[in-house]
Amino acid sequence: MESYFSGKWSDSSFDSYKWSGYRLVDEVNSHNPSLVLDIGCGFNRLKGKVNNLVGIDPYNDFADIKSSLEEYQGGPADIVLCLGSINFGDDHTINKQMEILHKLWTKKAYFRVNPGIEHSWHDKADWEGIHWYNWTKNKIHSICATYKYDIGRLEEEHTTQGHLRYYFELHK
Repeated sequence: MESYFSGKWSDSSFDSYKWSGYRLVDEVNSHNPSLVLDIGCGFNRLKGKVNNLVGIDPYNDFADIKSSLEEYQGGPADIVLCLGSINFGDDHTINKQMEILHKLWTKKAYFRVNPGIEHSWHDKADWEGIHWYNWTKNKIHSICATYKYDIGRLEEEHTTQGHLRYYFELHK
C-alpha cells in the first residue's frame, strides 16, 4: 500500500464529489470545531479551508502528522473526516478501525467509502496486494447499531469516471 499511496495515487477527482468534496468546508466550519481530524488526508486538500484541521496520513508528506490511524496518539476531536481512508482490509480490520474512530470524535464523522469495486482505470500492478473493503449500506447501518450513531445523511455519489462511492454522516 505504501508504494501506491506515496507515489501512484492521485486525488484528482476530489473536486467532483457532490457530498464529500469541497462542500464539506462550510458544513464542517458551521460546527465551530476546536479540532478536526482528517484521517488519511492524502494531499491535505482541506488544510487552510477547514478550521482547526489536522491531517493524518501514513504515506503522504503533505500530512500534518505522518501516522496511520492505528498509531495516532492525539486526543479526541469534535469532528473526523474519513474521505476514502477506511476502505482497505477485511471485516476485522474495518471493525477495529471503527472502534478506534469511535474514541477519536465527539460530535460528527463524515465518510466516503468504496463498495469494494476494483477499477479498470487503475493499473492492477499498482495496487496488487491492496484489498478493497466491500462497503454496503447494511454494513453502515450495522456500525450505527453497534455504536448507537444516528445517520445524518447516506448518499450514493460518483467519481468523474462514474465509479460509485457511499457518502455518510454519523452523529453521536
